[in-house]
Amino acid sequence: MECLNTTKNLRINKNKTIGEVVVVVEGESEEFRLLKYIFTNVLDYNYIPLKRNKIMSDEFRSKTNPNSTVIVANTSNSNINSIMEDSNYQDRLYNLLKTEFKRSLKSVPIYILWDRDESSNNKEIVLKTINTFKNSMDNDEEMNGILLLSYPYVESYEISNFDKQLYRKVFSSSEDAKKLFKANRYSLANISEETLISAIGNMHRSMNNYGIKRYNPSDFYRINKKDI
Repeated sequence: MECLNTTKNLRINKNKTIGEVVVVVEGESEEFRLLKYIFTNVLDYNYIPLKRNKIMSDEFRSKTNPNSTVIVANTSNSNINSIMEDSNYQDRLYNLLKTEFKRSLKSVPIYILWDRDESSNNKEIVLKTINTFKNSMDNDEEMNGILLLSYPYVESYEISNFDKQLYRKVFSSSEDAKKLFKANRYSLANISEETLISAIGNMHRSMNNYGIKRYNPSDFYRINKKDI
């Protein structure tokens, strides 16, 4: 994807085939619930979850877009270091891609979604992970992937679909974000193509607030290091 400096005229093209894409998360409930809704109800892609306690459950196969598949996997725990140390989820991904799609981890874009929480993530480990996962497709490593950091990422992303001024707000905890979500009676069922674009607008304006005028959604390495 090309670098962005504007979200003007942005639209979602569901007819474009994405092939296989992997998304790695830290939790095993809210993240899966949100991503399943977006990729099945809104975008109508194949969806394959690889949970740490339930493998291959809740799978969805699209009848209209069979060549677009999103695989969502999680690691053994929520420590960011487990991305590199947990071989189980890497083995599950490798076996799935090899047997079902005849692909390798090296040839599939991987996006790693993680909270940047100073109270639980050691800065040295975060920096090491950032330096390892620089690009979704090519890191000169056995496993490619790009690390995307945000806090609190699940709760704030859900709100960003509905509150166009969210980029102006600051949350002290994920609980504060959850309270705002409930107070405004936002609903996962109301997420749509239009709200996804609204969420992108919030992200773009947040980038601008940090002085980031141009960025590449496939390479967040320098942005991740900006305030490390």
